[in-house]
Amino acid sequence: MSLKTYDPGLVIVTFKGIILGGFMSGTFVKAERSEDAYKLSAGSQGEVVRVRSRRRDGTVTVTLQGSSPTNDLLVAIAIADEAANSGVGALSVTDLNGGTLIASGAAWIRKLPDYEAGDDLSGREWVIDCDQLVMNLAGADF
Repeated sequence: MSLKTYDPGLVIVTFKGIILGGFMSGTFVKAERSEDAYKLSAGSQGEVVRVRSRRRDGTVTVTLQGSSPTNDLLVAIAIADEAANSGVGALSVTDLNGGTLIASGAAWIRKLPDYEAGDDLSGREWVIDCDQLVMNLAGADF
């Protein structure tokens, strides 16, 4: 049996040409579609129909350390977007531990993250909405 290694440093997240960095410990990126691909519709006599959703929008949530300089860049993008509608750009998550690729050609910051302070380093949770979220969730090679 060979030893396998997972390296979180091989998960690369980019938004509007910026490589994001300074992630919090634990889960630091999460991607999800807004709707299920199919839902079940049942009639009054028990007949079942599978209803397909054509929606492919979704969200990517990234959690950065409060001390990460990337927060400053994302704040600038969010403020510029509020002022001039200039915050839409490409987003990608590439996991080089395997073949996972998540991407959207048109993504934007939903809102500035909530602020927290305490006796330990807190994180900043950035929710990025995507018009079409392509998710190729391949297995990891580690």
